[in-house]
Amino acid sequence: MGRIRRLFKGTIPLFSALWLGMMLVLLWLNAEGQSAHMGASMQSYRWSVEYQYSEIWNGSAAETKKPVILTWRLMEEPLYSIGGITQTRVYDRTGRELARRPMAMGTASPIGTGVYTWSLLLDPVLSEEEQLSLAERLRAEPGLGNFFGTAGGFYEELETGGLYCEVVGVVDEEREVIYPQRLTYCYADREITLVDTDSGFLDGRELVTLRFDGVQLNSALVGVSASPRELLQTFRAAETNLDALLGGDTPTTSRVSISSDGSECAPMSDGEIIVATAYTCNPLRVALRGQGPTAVLTLLAAVGMAVFTDRRQRETLERERAFTRAAAHELKTPLAVLRTHAEALREDIAPARRGEYLDVVLDESDRMAALVGSLLELSRMEEGGALHREVLAMDALVRAVFDRLALPLERKGLHLKLNLEPGQVFGDRARLESAVENLASNALRYTPEGGAVSVRLERAGGWLRLAVDNDGPSLTTQELTHLFEPFYRGDAARSRATGGTGLGLAIVRTAAAAHGGTCWAENRAGGVRIWMELPALQSV
Repeated sequence: MGRIRRLFKGTIPLFSALWLGMMLVLLWLNAEGQSAHMGASMQSYRWSVEYQYSEIWNGSAAETKKPVILTWRLMEEPLYSIGGITQTRVYDRTGRELARRPMAMGTASPIGTGVYTWSLLLDPVLSEEEQLSLAERLRAEPGLGNFFGTAGGFYEELETGGLYCEVVGVVDEEREVIYPQRLTYCYADREITLVDTDSGFLDGRELVTLRFDGVQLNSALVGVSASPRELLQTFRAAETNLDALLGGDTPTTSRVSISSDGSECAPMSDGEIIVATAYTCNPLRVALRGQGPTAVLTLLAAVGMAVFTDRRQRETLERERAFTRAAAHELKTPLAVLRTHAEALREDIAPARRGEYLDVVLDESDRMAALVGSLLELSRMEEGGALHREVLAMDALVRAVFDRLALPLERKGLHLKLNLEPGQVFGDRARLESAVENLASNALRYTPEGGAVSVRLERAGGWLRLAVDNDGPSLTTQELTHLFEPFYRGDAARSRATGGTGLGLAIVRTAAAAHGGTCWAENRAGGVRIWMELPALQSV
């Protein structure tokens, strides 16, 4: 829980804000693209309406039925996938309305014919709540939008479980239209009633019962993701936009009206008809269209980056704290020694002891200076400043470093073995010299008197490998793992006895990494071997 609270106080809000900003930009761009797409879709839809009109009016249907057929065709919704609603009205050249897009409508096939010749006009008889109820039912059970019955023998029993659809309502025989008061699917074992209204439209009119073996029902309030109630609001908004465009005037073939909201009224089919369209959709749904996977994946990436960054920050902070504690500890000992001997020098002591104390003060001062120098050097390397690269003969560089250590080696009685294969690197001379010097100092420090220090430079593929062996005691697995960490001391007593700042191998690791290389340590027979590997220049 503590880690979760820390995430929500630290990196999670930052990355969430970045993710939200990115998503807002993406949604805005997507909305712009979708807006252009909707404009193109509406233009195609208007052409489709023109084609439908031409096909119907040039067909063999009775003149009185043609507007009803066109009304059914207007149920097509070009913006269905984004939860939009299109409102369409078609007028003849005189401005008389021929058809308008209904909210709900059906078509039916008389028993045994297999031809959908009858129309079920629902808008005049259903209230808004009844429209919503029908839409909810069709949305919950999409199969109810199509009914097939076996009563007329036209549909085989295997194709449907229904017998017939019974519709009670007001009938217009000439146009083959029925205004349903009650619509029921009849099965062998049950009945499903989809429409049952007491609409005032039916008052005083004769109700007739018809049966069909094929029925299709369509509602504009059934969408992909938007609820029927939301689509009802959208439907009414589209109607309002279209009414505002027309302004209560009778459309004429001599006038074209276009609104900034996409509504349009213009003549088509060489002036035979006037098509008025308007559309409305939820802006948020439009902006979000197709962005679900992107939003989820980028959110997961943001959370992952937040967790990763938090972990890296905690690791870095812990390393810094450990480094600070270790540096303070390393400085504490020489400071204590300096204070003790300085206080002693204030007293009246023998001249011989005074010289001895002064030597201790100088030694501890040198130790502190070396530690501070190593700290500064490691800090400069870890800052990752630019390397002053040049072509370097690595064998010559290694030899020069060990030549400078000839006197310390001689004083300790150590035997130096150099086996240097010629090889070049492209690197920073100062940093590589520092790395080799620290490898050499480490070997000199841990090799017992009379022992041997072996140095080998060899080529391994595209790499140059420098191995420095000493005859010191072997290391434990834990020591090998942490050997290159600042101030790490496996055997504290042994490490302090040999001196050193505790930063030498950390400097080696940092220098190698800056050049794209690496380093590691391993036990060998009779001692320890430390490797430094660097990218080699290919010989020309």
